[in-house]
Amino acid sequence: MMMKKTTFTRPAAAAALLLAAAAVVTPAQAQLNFYDSQAGFNAASTAREVDSFDDLFWAAGPSYIVRNTGSYSYYGFSLMPDGSYSNFYNAGTDSDVWLSTDQSTDTISFQFNDNKVYAVGGYFFATDLNGSYMGGQSLRLDALDADGHELVKIIDKASPNTFYGFASSSPILFFEISALQPSGDYAWAAANDLTLGGLAAAVPEPAGYG
Repeated sequence: MMMKKTTFTRPAAAAALLLAAAAVVTPAQAQLNFYDSQAGFNAASTAREVDSFDDLFWAAGPSYIVRNTGSYSYYGFSLMPDGSYSNFYNAGTDSDVWLSTDQSTDTISFQFNDNKVYAVGGYFFATDLNGSYMGGQSLRLDALDADGHELVKIIDKASPNTFYGFASSSPILFFEISALQPSGDYAWAAANDLTLGGLAAAVPEPAGYG
């Protein structure tokens, strides 16, 4: 596969602050929940569909994609730190494709416009310059729902074998993934098996699935 561009513009101090920060969840945000188990996510959602990205065969790809999985549709964007468009990158292998970015500081941004997506999850981790899994890295996951509730989670040692997700009692509008840059090195955000779901009868608290 084509090698990625090496860029690093995020200040080290800002990265350290992000690593130390956790989302401050006020009582009004109680119905936008984070799950670090697939069982908890499944209990909080219905009618789940998975986009595996295995049909993406480009190396350096477009700056945005329009995708459909089951009854859900969404846009995906690769965004630079200043909000301008960059390019996606096809990481992983030919048999298991991961959606990644071309530059290390880019963010993967998903936008849901049809008010059907109440849950979003999947496998989110970091890759190296060649698009291979890079262990021991940290990611920033950020979800925003239609009521204006935002929940940010910092994932340490993100792995392609660990499922993370968000579920809300109102439609989710945006979901973003970015890699926190390690000192003296570079990491790229990647997503696999993006899972979208509908509204469950009730959104269970994550504590029930510790």
